Amino acid sequence: MDNSYRNFASLMGTVLVLFVTILAAFGLLYSYSTINTYNFILLVLILITVIVTLFYFVSSIAIMYVYRRKKASRIVLCISRTGLRMLFPLVIVLTGLFGGNKDTIKKFYIDFNNLLVDTMDKKYSPDEIMILLPHCLQYSECEYKITNDINNCKRCGRCCIGFIADISAEKKVPAYVVTGGTAARNIVSKKEPKIIISVACERDLSSGIADVGRIPVIGIVNDRPNGPCYNTNVDVDAIRNKLESIINEKE
Repeated sequence: MDNSYRNFASLMGTVLVLFVTILAAFGLLYSYSTINTYNFILLVLILITVIVTLFYFVSSIAIMYVYRRKKASRIVLCISRTGLRMLFPLVIVLTGLFGGNKDTIKKFYIDFNNLLVDTMDKKYSPDEIMILLPHCLQYSECEYKITNDINNCKRCGRCCIGFIADISAEKKVPAYVVTGGTAARNIVSKKEPKIIISVACERDLSSGIADVGRIPVIGIVNDRPNGPCYNTNVDVDAIRNKLESIINEKE
């Protein structure tokens, strides 16, 4: 029996025991409860529902206010940021249940996150910034490996990597090409940037922003004319403009 199967079986057993214990506790509670106990439980459930509803209402208003005004007080920004993180998973689940377009919701999440980063209005030295790129931006038939070093790119012009590498060299901001979410998290953990400019699809960007919540991320959605993860493209000028908006030119 391999370790993965053993761990899975152990976890499932633990969960089963937990549910059985909860059911037993509910059974005992039911057997010895009085009408006052039921009233108390109902009151607690009502209070929880009221609190959740108020949180949803206040957070939604704060998010819409900030999105329309593009600025707000620190308290409103904090409420909208917290609300976005808490409500986003729920909205994604509901979108899936009702057959909606999840990418549209994720795109709003990315745009609103970028807006929150803009409201910080902070400048960073080049070595505090990281440009994070997906490997699918590279021309699929290119023989040069750039995931170890983007400067291995020969600037042939068949993809946008060479142009981004030139911007990276010009601005002295490190750029990394990663093969997936795990590699991205590893490089972020290792380099510990103060802010990230990241290019990816809506799914990877939204999950990446959530993963590195303590680090500001500016997300730029890539173009996928050939489908996902294959010969994708990105607006290089958007990367340059975002970089110039946060870089401290005095450094």
